[in-house]
Amino acid sequence: MLTRMRLVLRYAKPLAQPLTWLALALYVGAAVYIVFFARRRQDLVWSPRLVNLVPLVNTFRSYQDMAYIGGWNYWSNVFGNVALFIPLPPLLAGATGLQSRRWLLGIGVVASVCIECTQYVLEIGVPDIDDVLLNSLGVLVGIALWVLLFRRIYRLLAY
Repeated sequence: MLTRMRLVLRYAKPLAQPLTWLALALYVGAAVYIVFFARRRQDLVWSPRLVNLVPLVNTFRSYQDMAYIGGWNYWSNVFGNVALFIPLPPLLAGATGLQSRRWLLGIGVVASVCIECTQYVLEIGVPDIDDVLLNSLGVLVGIALWVLLFRRIYRLLAY
């Protein structure tokens, strides 16, 4: 058993970082597609009135209106925004070797703000501060997963 593990590690180590870079590139591509080009965006008519800069107002309003708009819309927005950013810290840390939790959080928050600003400039989607907060929560969950699980596994493979 131990010999088999050593054999796997011997062949997996050289591939760990390049495969992590590939996974990061695929993740970024998928995130860009989901945020800017997903089919659900086609029916949305952009208006400056849709921009929300007051934290949690739209989230609480959507929760109160769940009976009218449906629970799926509310929960998919909340969990989708969180889930979208969970992979970012482990992939970024694994690909670049960046270990600082503050830097990982900062990069995630800046990426989220950039997405919202791009939505505003290109008039695609709904720029919303709640999305930034929920994305940041996803980054925090991703950092926790990196610290608790993935970092140990990646160290075995990469070093």
